[in-house]
Amino acid sequence: MFGRRTGRPLTQKRKDAIDKLLAEISLKPEHLQEEQNVTPADIFGKIVKETWFEIGFGSGEHLSALMRQNPNTCYLGAEPFLNGMSSFLKDIEDLPHDNIRVIMDDAMFIANSLAPNTLDGMYILNPDPWHKKRHFKRRIVNTENLDVFARILKPGAKLILTTDVPELADWMMIHAGNHPAFEWTAQTADDWRNQPEGWTTTKYETKRAKGATMMVYYTFIRK
Repeated sequence: MFGRRTGRPLTQKRKDAIDKLLAEISLKPEHLQEEQNVTPADIFGKIVKETWFEIGFGSGEHLSALMRQNPNTCYLGAEPFLNGMSSFLKDIEDLPHDNIRVIMDDAMFIANSLAPNTLDGMYILNPDPWHKKRHFKRRIVNTENLDVFARILKPGAKLILTTDVPELADWMMIHAGNHPAFEWTAQTADDWRNQPEGWTTTKYETKRAKGATMMVYYTFIRK
């Protein structure tokens, strides 16, 4: 299972956060059957006005900031690594948890389970670039996955992609830009070179990947 992937040993506080919160806010197995029929109301047990999904949220800095900024919005999050999940859970311990559900596994289990026209937006921030050509099919932004994202995003919903890997930036622009369901919103270079308004800078953005030259911020609209 992806969630068993770990890096450095967890601190006691992170272990406590996992023990305390993970079961409480994890998506239930019945919501991950990949039958394309699950709604936010099913997941959160209430009528939901707005729902966003962040794929591969790392340490969760961006997602936890969104929860603080928008307490009336519901969020779904996927992160396969235990270290990242534990950091996120530790950060949100003191927040209400009725508007967040997570999975410590492949994000496509959620995507393939959601009903059409479900999401108001998605974030895919600094995904694994999978540098080797034989691994390109593993990149989260690909034609097959974009078809799924197009199905679950509402018309007018945003798909926000970031990376500081030049090759991956080109890849994402080509695949998302050429997909018939999405339209790139940039009008000037500053629209994709600069952080969107109200953006929360993460540690990853600060340290940058090896060989990175600049971060790009692509915003696409579901037509």
